[in-house]
Amino acid sequence: MSNSYTTTTSETFTITHAKHIAAKVATDLMRFTRFYQNPSVQDINNYEAELVALLKGGYLDKVIYGFHRNGKWVEALQYHALPDGTLVGDDDPGKIRPGTDVPGESFTSHLWRNVRWDNLSEAEKQAFYARIPISRTSANSMPLESGYWSSGLNYSAGGRGLTRSVIVK
Repeated sequence: MSNSYTTTTSETFTITHAKHIAAKVATDLMRFTRFYQNPSVQDINNYEAELVALLKGGYLDKVIYGFHRNGKWVEALQYHALPDGTLVGDDDPGKIRPGTDVPGESFTSHLWRNVRWDNLSEAEKQAFYARIPISRTSANSMPLESGYWSSGLNYSAGGRGLTRSVIVK
């Protein structure tokens, strides 16, 4: 007669996990800076701090960072939060395409929060953004100038993650 054993492990999502994921997004944004001279390093640091806080709180739905022209995305990166517990690989950041004709001063970011955020009180939302070096205003959704979104990379840690999409032309 043989014995069989089952083990279960659980992992708590920590600030370290959130920083791990956000650092990969910041690396992608630094490649934008290298190729297109925008965003600034300070802006990247601010976006990273915001993303760490949103990931840790479990409030992120999706975020887009990129360049726009005439109200349309020209070159951008879109990150969707994966449902908690989704098992995906943890890819290396990068694979940013250089050479796109982007309007230099047109870098921006649009962010969508999830239902968990919606359930916070106004005071809790204000307190959240009081702790980080960025503020958000409402913006209309923008279509793509050309092409389509294609996902390819995943950044994950501690049972949470992001899937990254790029514009394919």
